[in-house]
Amino acid sequence: MIVASALTPIRRLLADKSGASASEFVLILPLFVLLITATIDFGGMVYRQLQVGSAARAGASYAAAKGYNVAGITAAVEGGTTIESPNTALTETCGCPAAGGVTEVTCGDTCPDDEPAGTYVTVTVNADHDFIFSWPGLKDPTNLSSTARVRIP
Repeated sequence: MIVASALTPIRRLLADKSGASASEFVLILPLFVLLITATIDFGGMVYRQLQVGSAARAGASYAAAKGYNVAGITAAVEGGTTIESPNTALTETCGCPAAGGVTEVTCGDTCPDDEPAGTYVTVTVNADHDFIFSWPGLKDPTNLSSTARVRIP
């Protein structure tokens, strides 16, 4: 009889379900905070990559409309994004259209289709993305890059 009365509080404790939701919430909270933080951090990186791509396309659009003008293309790149002072690299090359892209040739050469080689401008934009938190295996800051190539008149 003494053993049965000593087990009664333990049985009552094991049967008591009050506070179960709070303890489950405390167990899941760190995972929930990690998921929200990762969503914000990586969402910011995706947004910045979209901005870098937009800047490269803006520079290529300017080059297609106005020709190779370093100051004009750079201004178009900076106007095509909210990123302050993106790193911009411009190259002007000659090439022939080919399957899968453009084959570089010497300016003035003739392409296999007997057409003169075209002049192309390649706009490459780079920007760094700083993460809010340090993530294992990822470099902070991470360099984001986008390239756009266009044939100019």
